[in-house]
Amino acid sequence: MADFIVVGDYEPHPSEGMQVISKTLVDGLRAAGHTVQVVPPRRMSLWLVRFVITRPGRVVFTHGPGTGVVLWSALLRILTRARVIWVATRPDLRRVPALLTGRRTAHVVIGNSPRPEFLRCAPEARFSQKFIGIDPERLGAWSSDAVPWPELAIGVPTALHVGHLRHNRGLDLLVEAKRRMGDRAQVVVLGSPTFPPDPGVVEELVAAGVVVHREFIGNLAALYGAVDLYLFPVRSEAAGAIDLPLGVLEAVACGTPVVSTPFGSLTAALADVPGVRFAEPGEYADAVVTTLLVDPASRQAPDGLPESLHAQRVTAAVLDAAGVTS
Repeated sequence: MADFIVVGDYEPHPSEGMQVISKTLVDGLRAAGHTVQVVPPRRMSLWLVRFVITRPGRVVFTHGPGTGVVLWSALLRILTRARVIWVATRPDLRRVPALLTGRRTAHVVIGNSPRPEFLRCAPEARFSQKFIGIDPERLGAWSSDAVPWPELAIGVPTALHVGHLRHNRGLDLLVEAKRRMGDRAQVVVLGSPTFPPDPGVVEELVAAGVVVHREFIGNLAALYGAVDLYLFPVRSEAAGAIDLPLGVLEAVACGTPVVSTPFGSLTAALADVPGVRFAEPGEYADAVVTTLLVDPASRQAPDGLPESLHAQRVTAAVLDAAGVTS
């Protein structure tokens, strides 16, 4: 049996936030000399019998946690002696049935910030506060010769958003900002190449003049380096992204200024980072117009990703939670 069982999606070229986190953690554990077996969440029911027989020592969940993670963790605690660790990428515990609360589930929860739901769904767990960040080396080197989308006008201020083409992504705020700016600025949305758009979303964006692409771009640094501003408009109540959205962290790592809503743990993680501006949804379009057109001097380039947001800290926290020092 492997040193670690990681329940998560591992893709060689991940395009989704939780896939990126899972791959980074798995690669980090392997680089530290540990064997890792990756189990896709959708196959946990098939693996449970094997776990009962093989008795894994450490099981790490990188998705959620939500109802499924709580259920599988409770079963693992009953049927095995595994040490269960949650990497709380996108907590969704408010809808967990009362029948599953108050049970022995995770031994350790690693997350961006403590939440009352953790105590309800993992009452005996130790909470380890670590920002679930990214590996800056993943972004590669930026070449000024790289032009992701040649059809964009040269010399026109350009803003970018990367993410799912869904109604809960706050894309209506980008539409409002683009309509106010007209042809004075370009707004580009790079949608997921994996998940299809919600009905009507692309049409609404295009009608407002937003440029929409759906493709995988490996040279992320070239993507962020080619724009003047990164936009993250998701409303907190919509829960349309992981708790610490990777697109924002990637932009900061590449030195691209950001205008974001105060979503999830972003304000706690980036409050003191130069070049990051927060605006409430009702003021978001105004903030975009001001930053991109009215006061471009206010666009201060971030100095790179703070060390507190490097993914290696999460890998180290998992090793510590597992009782491994190296």
